[in-house]
Amino acid sequence: MSHGCHPLEMSARHLWSGGVVYARSTGPIASAVVNYTGSRYLNRRNTALADGFAAVDIGAGYRWNRWEARLDGRNLGDRRDPVSESELGDAQYYRMLARHVDVTVSARF
Repeated sequence: MSHGCHPLEMSARHLWSGGVVYARSTGPIASAVVNYTGSRYLNRRNTALADGFAAVDIGAGYRWNRWEARLDGRNLGDRRDPVSESELGDAQYYRMLARHVDVTVSARF
C-alpha cells in the first residue's frame, strides 16, 4: 500500500484523554489523567510507523484563599516513545519527555 507525503498523515488518527479532577476554592485538590495517542507515521515518507501509547499524570495539592501549592507527576510510566522525526538526520527521532515531577506554588490576584 502506498501512502502520500501529506504532512497530516503524520498525525495520529486516534487521540483520547480522560481523567478525574477534584478541586474546590479552598482545601485539598487532586487530579489523575490518562492521555492516549494512537499509531502514527513519524516521517513524511510514511515509512516509520510508531505504535500507540498511553501516558499517566497524577497531581495533588492544597488551596488557601489566594494561594495554591501543588505536586504533579507527569508521564509516570516513563514512556519514551518517539513523537516526531528530527531535522538533524535520517532515522533520528524526538522522544517524549521522561517522567518528571513539578512542584508549584502560586497566588491569585
